[in-house]
Amino acid sequence: MLERLVPVITALLLFTAACSSDDDAAVAATTGTDTTTVADTPTTTEPATTPPTTEPATAPPTTEPETTTTEAAGCAANEPGVSNFSIDAGGATHSVRMFVPSSYDGSLMPLVMNWHGLGSNGSQQALITAYERLAESEGFLVAHPTGVPAPDDTRNSWELAQFDDPARDDIAMAEAMIDRIITDFCANPKRVYSTGFSNGGLFTSRLVCDLSTRIAAAVSVAGITHHDGCAPERAVPFIAFHGTADEIVPFAGGESSLADGIALPGVVEFFDQVMPDEFAQFTATNGCDPDPIEVAVSEKVTRYDYANCNDSVAMAFFEIADGGHTWPGSPVGPLLTFVLGDTTADVSATADGWDFMKQYELP
Repeated sequence: MLERLVPVITALLLFTAACSSDDDAAVAATTGTDTTTVADTPTTTEPATTPPTTEPATAPPTTEPETTTTEAAGCAANEPGVSNFSIDAGGATHSVRMFVPSSYDGSLMPLVMNWHGLGSNGSQQALITAYERLAESEGFLVAHPTGVPAPDDTRNSWELAQFDDPARDDIAMAEAMIDRIITDFCANPKRVYSTGFSNGGLFTSRLVCDLSTRIAAAVSVAGITHHDGCAPERAVPFIAFHGTADEIVPFAGGESSLADGIALPGVVEFFDQVMPDEFAQFTATNGCDPDPIEVAVSEKVTRYDYANCNDSVAMAFFEIADGGHTWPGSPVGPLLTFVLGDTTADVSATADGWDFMKQYELP
């Protein structure tokens, strides 16, 4: 499966670059097409080991935090666009694709960390999600880091609690990357957000557990896991998107088309996890009412809102009927249908995900 996907994504990347008359920064700001958003709707691509429309119920009515204008030392000189840096942390060296919008003036800006799926990389995740295009129009920073292979594997990945690698610590890497971007790119430490796809979505859910004091809000796509030791220090606003026809991270658990390619103990059992149940464990951790409110977003998208959560945080699970192992609203999703299944345009994990996260900041 992955072997068929990577060349397709690579070709798309080359095509996008070839069609641009500008540099990589311009390509990143204009990649893909406009992501589709449902008007006034509150309100999901790559293998893992990794709502009729009403007023948004995925978050309480709050005023968006004002952007702090305090200038951080040493970061005002950054040029807008795409750049790359390396970070040596957690036992490995990682490349990070960094996007700075043209509105950047050295003032503190929100940061979205966007984690790729198994075998992918930061540039491919940027293309699939079109997050840099949104960041340019909305005025925030985006980091697309690239993972490293797990033991006995050759594919880039993110470390999950169920598959501990003694030679690496991706939680430490995430913290170090946040610190680096705060220092070098004027990221607002109170407005750091995490999203990810597949293995990256699973890793985002781990960050909700293990890095709750650094992550203001989170969005997982095509992968959620609530590990046994999950004990966040604060209630993290969290939403997730998952397709019912996902064959790689099965919605209701079961045999994964990916499991045979992962030489780690416990992989088969890992894919037995039921995605709505995994998300419900996060809502229980946050003290939400056990029974969600069901909201029809569209004919094929149902949102399950969890009420009365600790600290009034919002939590919601988006069920995508007949959706594949995909990123909802992805501009390239329809081109990958033969590999990953259907991609819905009824919601956007990018635009709707950002609209959800941007409402929150750390205490």
